[in-house]
Amino acid sequence: LTAAKVKAAVGIKSGDWFNAEAVENAVTSLTGVAGLLGYAFADIDPAYQRDAEKRLMNITFKVGDTPRVYVERIEIEGNTVTHDKVIRREFRLNEGDAFNALKVKRSQDRLQSLGFFQENLEIKQTEGSGPDRVVLGVDVEEKATGELSVSGGYSSLERFVLQLSVAQRNFMGKGQELNAGINYSRYSRSLQLGFMEPYLFDKQIALGGEIYRRDYSNFNFIGGERNKSYSQVSTGLGLRMGFPVTEFINFGSRYSLA
Repeated sequence: LTAAKVKAAVGIKSGDWFNAEAVENAVTSLTGVAGLLGYAFADIDPAYQRDAEKRLMNITFKVGDTPRVYVERIEIEGNTVTHDKVIRREFRLNEGDAFNALKVKRSQDRLQSLGFFQENLEIKQTEGSGPDRVVLGVDVEEKATGELSVSGGYSSLERFVLQLSVAQRNFMGKGQELNAGINYSRYSRSLQLGFMEPYLFDKQIALGGEIYRRDYSNFNFIGGERNKSYSQVSTGLGLRMGFPVTEFINFGSRYSLA
């Protein structure tokens, strides 16, 4: 870290009011800059020199030499349902890679966006078997990923109406999505089943689909009597596929046949 990079990251200028919180933020910022360069355990020490008569405080940020760090291993704890590989595939670093704080933060964001674990999930860094080794650890707390919805009613036209749907966003702990739904009434019935595999053959290719069947009867009233005018039965399927173009951009396509 050159003096120019340190000054740019500190953000404190001569003439500013002294603020202890600003100094702490500067240390955090410097630690982040060092982390991007592969130094997980940056040695940053702010030293103070106070001039009481002039009411001045001089601050010296001392950045000690530390070795570049490599990921020794990734440890995962707390998952009782979710498979290890579902968590590991969201890491942007692998064991043996050079440490990179930005990739650690991105890995943390990807795990959080799965929706399988607690809020404010954190990947922690501890020293490994040597000063140039770091262990990345995450202790997850799983939360419910299934949904069940049941509703019913009564209509003078259709009599009893029933709706049932079930969904699981982490099917069998494999990160797969499964959903099904049934609607039933006297003149309308439908059935739908869907499935999504986000990592086809352990590659970052999402493939899924759904099948459905709908049975609908239309009617009218003539002379106070209900008469069926026509019936319609439709069966179809849909396919979805997607893959990442960059870390933040995905491509997706959909095909439907009815």
